[in-house]
Amino acid sequence: MPEEFDFEISRIVTTISQRSCTSVLLQFPEGLKRRAVGVASDISRNVPGCNIIISGEPCFGACDVPVTSADLIVNFGHLPIPSVETQMPVLFIQARSSADPLPAVEKALAHLPERIGLVTTAQHIHSLPAIIDFLEKNKKMVRVGKGDGRIFSAGQVLGCNVSAARSIAGEVDAFLFIGSGKFHALAVALATGKVVITADPATEEVGGVEELRAKVLRQRFGAIEMAKGAQRFGVLLSRKPGQRRETVALGIEKALTAHGKSAVVVEMDNVTEQKLDAFGLDCWVSTVCPRLAIDDYAMFSKPVITPVELEIALVKRAWEQYVFDEIFAF
Repeated sequence: MPEEFDFEISRIVTTISQRSCTSVLLQFPEGLKRRAVGVASDISRNVPGCNIIISGEPCFGACDVPVTSADLIVNFGHLPIPSVETQMPVLFIQARSSADPLPAVEKALAHLPERIGLVTTAQHIHSLPAIIDFLEKNKKMVRVGKGDGRIFSAGQVLGCNVSAARSIAGEVDAFLFIGSGKFHALAVALATGKVVITADPATEEVGGVEELRAKVLRQRFGAIEMAKGAQRFGVLLSRKPGQRRETVALGIEKALTAHGKSAVVVEMDNVTEQKLDAFGLDCWVSTVCPRLAIDDYAMFSKPVITPVELEIALVKRAWEQYVFDEIFAF
């Protein structure tokens, strides 16, 4: 059966009615945008007199809530970030997946050691009890970690925060990631140094991220080496409240100046090569979403590095002490 998602239309309709909304903005991540038109139509039919508007901008997570004139924002595919207050009223719909994870987990058994850390995303949080029961019946010791104040649910990982995994890394031999793609699994591997096995409930595919992790680390080493020769730095500061690390950005500016470099803090919303190239700088240090430097590596003509990578470039940290940049609870 094709994977379906629970968009909780009745809950959305009830919320709109209770708040007497006249305008609602719907936010979808890229993976759910093809469902947007149908979801908007379903909502609109049930709330006559309320304007339902779909945001066409990228939505990178619960951290990415825009300022709008709408009475309510409905953010699909994410859970709230407890430590982040939004300026606008937001209803988070996690879009629970209908896919049965157990066939993929069963395929993953042969690749799993005895001690397992279990991690997943918002779409599959509800499946964790069944997965734990299945693994324990197959003689696996399962641990599910609790994250910091940025994490809504035990076992949940974000692309920018895998504190739920780090909290149990010393107790497990490997992690099992339940979900699609390698985006979140890569973050766990980089942050913990542990083997991460992926199990996709939708496709039943099982894999790993070791080759990808090695490739990314080679790219990061290269970016750091290029940064060592840079003189003019830009420090990226996000306008998004859930990504804004102003104290970190200003601290980096001072550190660069103290090392004889020129540095300027530049505030942006969405970062593009064209925007960066307009400044004519040698290197950028990103305090925005930690994944920008990693996942968009090939998109930029100048090196974009993380705060941790800058420490290595300035010889304040050894390469062997490399850690994944995360946004922690503010």
